[in-house]
Amino acid sequence: MRMGTRATTLGVAIALGAAAATAGALPPFGTAPRTRTAAHGTVQAELVRVAVGRHAAFDRIVFRFTGGTPGFRVRYVARVVQDGSGLPIALRGRRFLSIVFDPARAHPLSGAGLNVPRAVTPLFPTLRQLKLAGDFEGVVSFGAGLSKRAGFRVFTLTGPRRVVVDVAH
Repeated sequence: MRMGTRATTLGVAIALGAAAATAGALPPFGTAPRTRTAAHGTVQAELVRVAVGRHAAFDRIVFRFTGGTPGFRVRYVARVVQDGSGLPIALRGRRFLSIVFDPARAHPLSGAGLNVPRAVTPLFPTLRQLKLAGDFEGVVSFGAGLSKRAGFRVFTLTGPRRVVVDVAH
């Protein structure tokens, strides 16, 4: 097992353990956009890890933050575009989710590179690929390439701060 894979697997295991404790309170799956505005005065959150995991009924993406929990917007789009340029991003899959965090950044304040990989390609049943679409002016965005249009849910966890996106099979 590669070190990156072990870290991702460990990250998912931690996220799953916390999620299992609140499983009764999880939101339902659906295809409508999901939005949560950051609380007034929220400091810019720093994205420090992205992990993915496959489960019997859904595929999971876990975004881990420090410094705060950003607001989010998750919705289906015809295509995912790169922040700033507006150029389309090639993603594996037939349907696409746009995942946007605000206020957030995916790099340390020193500006020394990204904290997360630009792409993760798990080729799960529904989640085929995840790509960074932007880290620009306090907004971090990703595109998720899916095999089909499927219901999804979004929720937050604390200790550590995470935003979780589950996509049904």
